[in-house]
This record gives sequence, C-alpha cells and structure tokens, in this order.
Amino acid sequence: MKLNIRGIEYFFEKHQDNDELPTLVLLHGFMGSGALFKALIQHINPFCNPVTIDLLGHGQTEGAELHYRFSTKEQVADLVKLIQEQLPTPTFLYGYSMGARLALQVALHRPDLFSGLILESGTFGIEVDAERQARQALDASRADQIMGNFSDFLKQWQNLEMFAGSTSPEQTSIQEAQNPYWIANSLLAFGTGTMPCVRDRLSALSPPTLLIAGVKDAKFVRINQTMYKEIDDAELHIIPKAGHRVHIESPEEIALKLEPFIKNHQL
Repeated sequence: MKLNIRGIEYFFEKHQDNDELPTLVLLHGFMGSGALFKALIQHINPFCNPVTIDLLGHGQTEGAELHYRFSTKEQVADLVKLIQEQLPTPTFLYGYSMGARLALQVALHRPDLFSGLILESGTFGIEVDAERQARQALDASRADQIMGNFSDFLKQWQNLEMFAGSTSPEQTSIQEAQNPYWIANSLLAFGTGTMPCVRDRLSALSPPTLLIAGVKDAKFVRINQTMYKEIDDAELHIIPKAGHRVHIESPEEIALKLEPFIKNHQL
C-alpha cells in the first residue's frame, strides 16, 4: 500500500490482520526494504501482525532531492504520522541496523505509541566528536562513490566483513534496484555520524526493550552490552552463529526471543 506522508509517497505492507494479535512494525537497514524481513515474518505470524515499511528513499518509498529531508527529525515525524494514522496503538516497533537507529529515535520521541521496542544490531550513536567527524567524512566519501559508480560501491559494501555469508541473491537484487541519489542523501543526512547520539537518554527510555546482536558481530555486541546496562527495562540476547544480519541468518532464533517478549508486554 502507498500513501502520502508529509509530501512523500511511502510504501508499507500489512502481512496479516488478525484482530486478536498485536501489531509489530519492522524497519529495515541501509539499502534494504521491507521485503528482506520475509524469512522472519514466516516465523512470527502466529503471535503478531507484522507490518513492514520501506524507509525514506528505499525500496518502493520515494526519496527527496535535498538531503536534509532524510534527517532524524524529518524521518521521525514521518513514522510517527504513519503509525498514528494507519495502525492500532500502542504497537511494537522493531528496527534492524539503520532501522534500529531510527526506531530508537522514534521511541524516545513518542514512547506512548509503543508497547515494546526491539533493536537488532542497533546503536545509540557516536559519542566522541572526533569519531563523529571521521564517520561523517567516511559517509561523505561513500556518498560520492555512490553517485560516481554505484555498482563499484555495491561490490565493496557487499564484501564488508560484517556482512560475510549473509548476502543473498534477493538482497543483491534489492540493493541494485535502489536509487543512488536517494541512497547517497540517506547516508549524508542519516548516517551514524550525523544521527544525534542519544546515550544520555537511554535511562529515560520507557518502552520495554529487547536488544539483539549476533555473536560474530563483536562491535555491536559491545554496543548492545552498553545499552543493556543503561536501559532500565531491557533484555539482551546474543544470537549464536549469527553476524550483523541476524534476521536473515537466524530468523528462527529471533522468533523464539520475540514471542515471549511480545506476549509479556502486549496490552
């Protein structure tokens, strides 16, 4: 389904509509789309109604010519409006990687909309100014590469160690179909170096939170261990044999963690 959200044509899909089950909104990662949750959805249909949203400039959702439109503030406003107007609330919110960063920002902005928050391979942002600036420079360089030679960028991105063994033909097809201009703008305005760091707000996060990371993804294991210590109502699950893309590598394991979390916190 497509609908206009603050001047942008967003694509979202309700994969099931069972009045007796709670809703779970799923937000994908950078250069992905809601279609990449297909394997996970097969395992979670029995206990929730999955809804996937193609994020700004990704998949079947429009982008914008000016990169400021991809900023945290703008995307949070988009999702709040979509969720309020189209879905029963409070709902559950799930984000992977870039989607986890956005889900965290949305939940901090409007905690009343959510019964629970699930963050897979997420982060609260970069605290040290020098590291933030270095990441912004890296993302700017990557954006230039995307605009100059998207196919070369894709090859390098797919070969990153954090994605080893988790790139499928379907994922490659989805990445190749992205609009390079919109993807570059997303990186410039909502890369990890540009997103506001919210570590100092984690203790105020009110929705119960489920943190998920793959054991092979050492960097994000460390980040999520930090988040677990600072979020008052949190669970942390490190998934065996998985890397960064846990929902693709181990969907059954995620479903096993999700089911009791959702059942324990649904209203």
